[in-house]
Amino acid sequence: MTVAAAAQAPAREATGPDGRGLAFADFHCHTRFSPDSRLGEDRFIDLAIERGLTHVAVTDHNTIDGSVAVRDRVAARGEDARLTVILAEEVTSADGEIVALFINTTVPRDLSAEATVDAIHEQGGLVSVPHPFDPFRKSHIRPEPLERLAASGRIDMIEVFNSRVTLGRHNELSAEFATRHGLPAIACSDSHTAMEVAMSFNALPAFDTADGLRASLSRSEWHGSRTTKLVHLGTRWAAVMNWAGRQGGANR
Repeated sequence: MTVAAAAQAPAREATGPDGRGLAFADFHCHTRFSPDSRLGEDRFIDLAIERGLTHVAVTDHNTIDGSVAVRDRVAARGEDARLTVILAEEVTSADGEIVALFINTTVPRDLSAEATVDAIHEQGGLVSVPHPFDPFRKSHIRPEPLERLAASGRIDMIEVFNSRVTLGRHNELSAEFATRHGLPAIACSDSHTAMEVAMSFNALPAFDTADGLRASLSRSEWHGSRTTKLVHLGTRWAAVMNWAGRQGGANR
């Protein structure tokens, strides 16, 4: 199913009609390089292309290794024209998670929120805030640093729709925050498993660089659907299996 077709399926929550000749982008995806995912590069690429995505930010936890691996695999398969991979990372700051887009090296974890976004911008990257009001995730950014980042103009975009948010009202709180602070709004799948790839995406003018994306965000329309709550069991299973694999390797 293409992204455009999926956007019209029942139970979709969407803003605006699908565009034509646009980029279809998901700015928050995970692969096996995250401790809570086992999704391999080829499977991820196949699903992203099959479901109509043209741009993906692979945002594995505290490393850009996953996005580099996916980018290099896309190139090896000769599919650069079909899928653009943005080097990215979901950074665990001391104040909660922050997504870095268009970076060149891994941003260190456990810095303050301000130091984290400054490190991202120093690389010429963009700052996205993931699932900021989801109380079921201890990793979400804290309210005070979030307000400080918004007040100081350090946020480039914010997730107003995250497919994995347990309760819809927590996405609504994010949308209200974005409106209040005049922040570009995006939807993200936050995919960790095959079934989640392309569940949310953004239709916007095509872009190749951080500056191009920044310029396109004002004309972006997001489309999103919520995942079943059972996907969280999938990530827990993946975390256990990945841990077991590491332990087995250490004991050999």
